[in-house]
Amino acid sequence: MGLSFTAVQRMFLGSFIAAALTWILQDSAMDAALTLIGLSFLVAVVWGLSEKDLTFNLLGINPEGIFVMFSFVVSIGVFAEICIRVFDFPTVGSYGLSLFFIGSFWWTGALIQPRNN
Repeated sequence: MGLSFTAVQRMFLGSFIAAALTWILQDSAMDAALTLIGLSFLVAVVWGLSEKDLTFNLLGINPEGIFVMFSFVVSIGVFAEICIRVFDFPTVGSYGLSLFFIGSFWWTGALIQPRNN
């Protein structure tokens, strides 16, 4: 049995309060945003691990799912490096373009695959 939804909501509220205090005490909206992002990520990881079986099943974290994720990341990197080296694109723009371009093909492929329910 994982964490209750009330406990998770309280952890997210604590993350928001910590970010607000960071903004007030340091007078930096960027530090507050990064604090909120980091703490929200930690809450999400804790929540996901508290429901480990359900989380791993829904995310497809099994030997086949890990291979698919690895293939996705590698294809993004290869396409971005081709754009950088062949077309002389800027690095950040190439990886952004690659993420959206390759991601759209993977997403379309996932949508048209038949489900085995």
